[in-house]
Amino acid sequence: MEQIQTALLGALGTILVTLIGIATNKVVAFLNDKSITEKLNRKQYLVDIAVNAAEQIWQNEDGAIKLANARKEAIKLLNENKINITDVELQNLIEASVKAMNDAFNSTKVGVIELKEEDK
Repeated sequence: MEQIQTALLGALGTILVTLIGIATNKVVAFLNDKSITEKLNRKQYLVDIAVNAAEQIWQNEDGAIKLANARKEAIKLLNENKINITDVELQNLIEASVKAMNDAFNSTKVGVIELKEEDK
């Protein structure tokens, strides 16, 4: 009987350690995901600032000049905040920022009302 209890306690201990290990891995994975998301959000925030500034400051310039200035300003902001970024990631974040800005602009446009002949 004692041997059975010892075996059961050993098995129970093993199961408990396994469950704690699984739970720890899940918590670590969650925290890593959260950290990655926070870093990406910080990067996007700073890139948004740079893109909006480029749009305001160089509004009469063509897209290539705005893009070059947005890249330069974004890199400056990211470096000041000690945030590393790859060229591909920066390009994607700039494109996402420009798309969001264009979508916001297009959704707030007031439609043109056309008068029909009978309305005149």
